[in-house]
Amino acid sequence: MKKILSVAVLGGLLSACGGSDSDSGSNPQQAYSGTLLGTVDNVQTEQATMTVNGRSLDVASAGVSYQDQPLLLADVASGMQVEIDSDDGRVSEIELEPFMSGEVAAVDAQSITVNGQAVLLGQVTTSVQVGDFALLFAQPQADGSLALTAVQAIDATAISEVEGRVSQLDTSAQTFSINHTVVNFAGADLDDEPLQNGQWVEVTGVFADGIFQAAEVDTEDAAEMDGKALEGVITFVNREKTAIELNSRTVVTLTADTRYQDGAQSDLLTGRTVEVELVNQAGQLTALEVDFELSSSQVTTDRFSIEGTAQYRNDTLSVNGVELLMSATVRLEDGLTKATLDGQWVELEGSLVDGQYLVREIEPELQEAEISLQGPVSGNAIWGYAASDASLSGFEGQWVDLACYFDGSAVSQCRLDD
Repeated sequence: MKKILSVAVLGGLLSACGGSDSDSGSNPQQAYSGTLLGTVDNVQTEQATMTVNGRSLDVASAGVSYQDQPLLLADVASGMQVEIDSDDGRVSEIELEPFMSGEVAAVDAQSITVNGQAVLLGQVTTSVQVGDFALLFAQPQADGSLALTAVQAIDATAISEVEGRVSQLDTSAQTFSINHTVVNFAGADLDDEPLQNGQWVEVTGVFADGIFQAAEVDTEDAAEMDGKALEGVITFVNREKTAIELNSRTVVTLTADTRYQDGAQSDLLTGRTVEVELVNQAGQLTALEVDFELSSSQVTTDRFSIEGTAQYRNDTLSVNGVELLMSATVRLEDGLTKATLDGQWVELEGSLVDGQYLVREIEPELQEAEISLQGPVSGNAIWGYAASDASLSGFEGQWVDLACYFDGSAVSQCRLDD
């Protein structure tokens, strides 16, 4: 993707807390060299300095832009997501990375409407008016919502933008939705990868008559993230803590060689803010280092895991008749592919996002007499498995992590899985 939304607002640096590769105290910060994607902490225009991800940067010679339109340093404010190029702490380029841009259709003390989406202002104050061309910056949350972090009016550009997860894809009508924005992609420049529900995309085009007419639909490419440092909110972490998702779309693999600063692998939790040094290894983003930040999101979501026979037909995934949404960045483990998925006994992991069960990882498993199930209990059943005894009755209406005996059709003796 040409622009990646990074999500986290830093309040400072943590002293080390005993994780692997952590020091016993704070160290002086070295001047940063490289490409950094993160959130602006503060800007001091008169001093020509800016802090991003806790790093103090010299921006005296920096060019500022959005969609190739030159801007001023005065247009940059705290809470904005940016991509910067720095050499020894001296920034040459600042690219603004909003999740949406366009003409303001409505604004009041509670919300702002752009491109057909009404976005809650939350703690953000703004002086933009109806008719202004505005950039909206936000942090994606684990539950699929957005927390607005900044709003800025600029001179109107010919191109508007909307970014988010694809839903209601209609390949015949050539439309899909991002939140409440209907996108028509007829004639648009598309990536080679086919569009699918659950995919995170960046769309540029023009919003008119209630429709966003796309000129280009772009998805994230691991190769474009190679060698960069990405700050983000952890929106998913798998059970083994060998993979995390940042900002609702960037999947990062953790290996035995991954270093941890100001924390440990066990501290990888949904809602934590981290900065990750990335390297592209055979098309898979891998973390060289994970640095835990002070700030964290208060928004979490229910995670789930299911064991069962997968049905995958016509790009629709289900287990026991329960339909699931496969993430476009789903990790298929141990040689599993979409072509071999149907009919396989597997374990699926994911979380509840926008009211849908979004699958992030699928791994082949051997069917055994005991299975692990994490999710909602309703009607004496969990994930379509009815209980042959009363062991689920005490969990009715709860979201729980259980181990159960399985006879091939029903479960029994279900208890909390420690």
